[in-house]
Amino acid sequence: MTPQLIVASLLAMAVVTGWTRLLLAWRRDRAGERTWRRIALLLAQPAMAALLYLVLYPPPQGGGAGGVPTVLAEAADAGALADAPGPVFALPEAPAIAGVGRVPDLATVLRRHPGTRRVRVAGAGLTARDLDAALGIAIEPVLTDLPPGVWRVHVSSPVVAGATLRISGQAGGVPGGQVELRDPAGRRVDAMALPDDGAFSLSAGVHAPGTATFVLRVLDADGGVVESAPVATHAEAPLAPRVLLLSGAPNPETRALSRWMHDAGFAVQSRIALGGGAAIASGSAEVDDPRLDLLVVDARAWQALGEGGRARALAAVEAGMGLLLRADVALPAAALRPLSGKEFALAGGTGTTAFALAPPRLADEAALRARLGTGTRDAPVDVGAAAGTPPQLARRDLRATGASAVPLLRDAQGDAVAWWRPHGQGRIGVWTPVDTWLLPLAGRRDLHAELWNTAFAALARPRPRADIRIDGQPRAGERVAVCGVGADATVSAPDGVRTRLLPDPDAGGCAAFWPAAGGWHRVEDGESGLAFHVLAPDALPGVRLAAMREATLRLAAKGPVDGDPGVALVAPRRMPSWPWFLAWLLLATAAWWLERARAGRAVPGRDRA
Repeated sequence: MTPQLIVASLLAMAVVTGWTRLLLAWRRDRAGERTWRRIALLLAQPAMAALLYLVLYPPPQGGGAGGVPTVLAEAADAGALADAPGPVFALPEAPAIAGVGRVPDLATVLRRHPGTRRVRVAGAGLTARDLDAALGIAIEPVLTDLPPGVWRVHVSSPVVAGATLRISGQAGGVPGGQVELRDPAGRRVDAMALPDDGAFSLSAGVHAPGTATFVLRVLDADGGVVESAPVATHAEAPLAPRVLLLSGAPNPETRALSRWMHDAGFAVQSRIALGGGAAIASGSAEVDDPRLDLLVVDARAWQALGEGGRARALAAVEAGMGLLLRADVALPAAALRPLSGKEFALAGGTGTTAFALAPPRLADEAALRARLGTGTRDAPVDVGAAAGTPPQLARRDLRATGASAVPLLRDAQGDAVAWWRPHGQGRIGVWTPVDTWLLPLAGRRDLHAELWNTAFAALARPRPRADIRIDGQPRAGERVAVCGVGADATVSAPDGVRTRLLPDPDAGGCAAFWPAAGGWHRVEDGESGLAFHVLAPDALPGVRLAAMREATLRLAAKGPVDGDPGVALVAPRRMPSWPWFLAWLLLATAAWWLERARAGRAVPGRDRA
């Protein structure tokens, strides 16, 4: 029951009580008062109750011009005025249009028009400033088209030096166009034609830790540049996994893999059997060493471990270590059985078959130089040797089936040639390619590194990283949510100004931060830190307008949420109370005087005459 209803009920009870008192008094003195006096006193009771209710709850005040208000947002034009059913207001982002008054925000419109339940939004959409005010009303979107160019962009996270940077998103308004990615040196490293829905996914190699700015370019059908958008990235130094490499015999595949791991800075221990009980070993780690992140073992070494050794290795995997079996030779069923599991079965593997890797989309000299990097003094890059089609490779015809078999590597036709499955807290991988060493021999160290880096990243024990995260795409002048920080966290701006954050423990340790300018910022929280880039206010305009459009359409589809207790609707503006109080006071005074005055009462002597 609402307070208004409670007050109305109490006043109604008071009226009934007053009427009862008057009727009982008149019953005792039937000829003592005139009829008009009794009617006046009876009517005064509900009139005073009604006026007292209006004193407590004045009626809503009229809101001026009628009809559904229209608010003009960014990119609105004068055409929105033609079919406006009510008053029109311009938000601060809207262009100047003759005859349209400007308001600071949507909440001002709702205060000027109390009781409004629907608002037309014309232009690009509502900004974050107005989204909360729009929660309690119905939004009727009349949105303009997005400008040609980039509409959405997403950078894979985290970006680690030595891995592949992946940039995906959507571009639109460019029929027959294409999108390309250029590295910080201006070299085109990837490109693709835009499909009908405009979705794209590009990649580039990241060779060193630190900050870098790639450029995403959208081209029209004639090759003209529609938009050139900078994409800032920060590559973290890789956390070198601790790897134990076991091989049943020396071979080119083991040598190439060992060389790649050492070049990548991994903490590698190895044991390569030479036969007759002899072996070349570095380090003394066992297969169940709890400090290991990944065990890489070929088929011969897996057999040589025996049942006990394989059981210890699988127990370590269950505790979080990764296991990669290189199925380079046929394995008996007894050796394959421990690798199988629920919804994961292995079959075949007695022969080999050829397969080809999907070549990069670009293979020109600039793209090759960007992918291969500069090389080292003892192993310089030979772009001439890397040109052409990558060599065809061979693989064991081993097959993994079942719902738990997750593809780890696919060939050019999209068929899986390696798989992994979960096992406790770790993962077990089965690798069927047998001669990836041909790739660096042909000058394609980049493809060789990409293959093995993909496998190691999927299987190795995850190492703890900072819990700090940045929600959304930071932009200067807009609120940024910095989460996973403590009470002593600070943010350093490009100009050196440090801002202390005030995290809310009830919001997952998130704090609000308003960057004043674009550029690289850094969050520091004790020994943890995270660099993040803030876009300039005018950067990536299509992305900003697309986000506004999406948020507005989402609000329109959701509709009013009056039932949400967390939503505060704009209260209607009510009339002042004092006129109703003055009327109540006058009526109460008149009723008090009438009850005590002799007017309307019968005169005893005149009645006897």
